[in-house]
Amino acid sequence: MAIDLSEVGTKLEQGRDIIVAMCGRLDDEGWRWRPAEGEWSLLEVINHIADEEHYDFRTRIDLLVHHPDTEWPRLDPEGWAVEHRYYELDPQESLQRFVEERATSLAWLQDLGDVDWDATYAHRSGPLRAGDLVVSWLVHDDLHARQMLHIHHQRSLAIGAPYSAAYAGAW
Repeated sequence: MAIDLSEVGTKLEQGRDIIVAMCGRLDDEGWRWRPAEGEWSLLEVINHIADEEHYDFRTRIDLLVHHPDTEWPRLDPEGWAVEHRYYELDPQESLQRFVEERATSLAWLQDLGDVDWDATYAHRSGPLRAGDLVVSWLVHDDLHARQMLHIHHQRSLAIGAPYSAAYAGAW
């Protein structure tokens, strides 16, 4: 089965635009605010997405379709947040890094050519096909856009405390 790379590219552009829009007009406190202990700030989310763009989806799809016998590098998103010091990074530079990584991915996709989307990697969690990785990449944007919206929602509630948002409707 074929995947329409033009449609994938459009969806990745939309995901980029949504994520960038969610970061608009934030001050430093807005970037670094965490809804609760142990939860990520918007700054940590944007750096995670940039790292995933670089180290995960593009890299793994490339390995699977061009170097199928190569073992995949280990991923540690939680560890990266600490190791790469996401919380301490400059917000605008972090956002720019995500945008640049996404641009690299979009250009890479344009040059990908014909791919066996059923090519399979024996992942520790079970077999993963190249097509599964593409769909997961698209959904990854959606999941983090939802996470970012949750952070915005929680921040709105915190700003308005002790008042209630019940009038707005159920979340």
